[in-house]
Amino acid sequence: MKWLIRSALTLVTLILIAVVVLIMVPTERVAQLAADRFEATTGRALTLGGPVKATLWPRPGIRAEGIEIANAGWSDQGPMLTAETLEVGIALGSIFGSDIRIETLQIDGARLILERNADGRGNWEIAGTPVAQPGSIGSDGGGASARALSIDRAILTGADVTWLDHEDGTQIRLRAVDLETRLADLNSPVRITGSALVSGQAVTLEASLDAARSLMQGALTPVAFSLRAGETALRLDGRADLDPLSFEGRIEATSSDRFKVANVLGIVVPDLPDGLGARSIALNAAITLAPAGTLHFRDMIMDLDTNRLTGALDVDPNGARTRLVANLSADTLDLTALSRKGQGGETALVSETGWARETLDVSGLFAADGELTFSSGAVTMGDATFDEVRARAVVDDGRAVVTLQPLIAYGGTVTGDVVVNGRGGLSSRATLELSGLQMQPFLIEFADFDRLIGQADISLDLLGIGDTTQQLIDSLSGNVAFRMGAGEILGFDIGGMVRTLDLGYRGEGQKTVFDGVSSSFVVTDGIARGDDLSLTAPYLLATGAGDIALGAQTISYRLIPTLRRGGGSDGITVPLLIEGPWSDPRIRPDLEYIARQKLDVERAQTEARDRAGELARTRIADELEIAPEVLTDRDALEDALKDRVEEKLLDLLLGR
Repeated sequence: MKWLIRSALTLVTLILIAVVVLIMVPTERVAQLAADRFEATTGRALTLGGPVKATLWPRPGIRAEGIEIANAGWSDQGPMLTAETLEVGIALGSIFGSDIRIETLQIDGARLILERNADGRGNWEIAGTPVAQPGSIGSDGGGASARALSIDRAILTGADVTWLDHEDGTQIRLRAVDLETRLADLNSPVRITGSALVSGQAVTLEASLDAARSLMQGALTPVAFSLRAGETALRLDGRADLDPLSFEGRIEATSSDRFKVANVLGIVVPDLPDGLGARSIALNAAITLAPAGTLHFRDMIMDLDTNRLTGALDVDPNGARTRLVANLSADTLDLTALSRKGQGGETALVSETGWARETLDVSGLFAADGELTFSSGAVTMGDATFDEVRARAVVDDGRAVVTLQPLIAYGGTVTGDVVVNGRGGLSSRATLELSGLQMQPFLIEFADFDRLIGQADISLDLLGIGDTTQQLIDSLSGNVAFRMGAGEILGFDIGGMVRTLDLGYRGEGQKTVFDGVSSSFVVTDGIARGDDLSLTAPYLLATGAGDIALGAQTISYRLIPTLRRGGGSDGITVPLLIEGPWSDPRIRPDLEYIARQKLDVERAQTEARDRAGELARTRIADELEIAPEVLTDRDALEDALKDRVEEKLLDLLLGR
């Protein structure tokens, strides 16, 4: 925007100076005197390569051809300005009056190059001998009074304007530029209309301001500006200053072509998903462009497709990275396009074959720093709904921390922090407390698992490293614990299997109803290991241990259910082995475990008998007062018994 204003002002200023010197001298001396006066004023050479002659029809004036104005000395782009023709039409009455009134000033076939070098200096910055302001022109004579100059209508047709910025490599070219300006004098309202082609995109604009003089003198001046390109429209109403560029007022912007004109101007507009501006964007806000270059939006209403956000936004481009601070809210949001349902069964997290393997693009975390405070009512994501979202996000040099304050979803609440760190490769950490969560819709959306029904409390602290979702899951480490109340496990009936020893109690329509379940896991390299599962159900108790491979989405878990008798803890126990993919695990009696348990029982019984025999031998040896090894010698044992009997008889007879 700033360079467009500079383009217009530079072009008008240069032409005004040239016109002034042209109309003040006879035509036969125009070429040389005009060139000398212009160079003295601007420090740039003016060449009039064609004839310069007076005209009488349709109005008195001057016509010049082959106009060329030199560029800055450091530029290698050729002349700053060339024009095929310049025509000046002067009001007949002003020739003999005290003021000069130009009815028309028309420039055809102009070529203007606006350029900024690597040091930030622009070629429009001209130096030379100061001259009178373009509202009054002094005469060559020593005592002549100043003559006021006014231009009713200035017209630019078929122009070509190029903007070159050697600081950042930006190059923008405007073709077929038509511009018309109406300016009675510097104290009167100014109206500008124009059109151009930018990379084949037609652009039209309208602008008006209360008075050019106040704007040129650095005062905040009421202005209005509107631009339309394709399906994009922009309107600004307020007060502006040019040095430094500043503005306060209101902005209205709409686009249903993803701001296509911004792309042709070199501004990258990211691809937005449906629900966040893919089809249409509308913005209405109070806007302030501060002299320091910061941009501030207040009372902001932003419509993104069918979603509406309100709030405030501050933009500070002055640091190493642009800094954004926003406070946004929404009554409701429809983000179905971000869900698996909206993406044909796949998201950045889940694909049809498991976890997604596409590289996760976190380059946006380095585009800007900022803080976002966000609140919303119901957020719809396909079949899932977040009832309420309150969150705060902080982005600093590629690292984002999202704090949920809380998120109310799946019938429960989620609080905690999620960290996404793009520095030196992608890593992510989640430290969350999930309370009262409905497990079936939650697991369907995030793990493609639909067999668990019930409300759960979950505590997790997990860290993952990797550039894809698959790599992140494969590298997970940390801890997970959960506890559920009453619920169901779909796909198999544990009680029926134990009661009948029939594996037919699985598949569609089968389920296990439980009163409660709890477990904890230690996660290492994407594998969750736990040995403290406890499940209680009517007439059923179960414990369990095993591994869950989060990356491969497989399970290897031994469930040991006991069918209770009469509510006691004793009963029939049939271990079950659950193995295979989450989507279709195999469930079978663990015969190996049963055999191993039987051998363990027999071994324990044998060891118990051996220990009892050894204890008996020791007691006998103590009674006979002999060494235990003597008990293995039959003759020695008989002698020991005889001696012991004789000793007891003597004691009895002698009364000892």
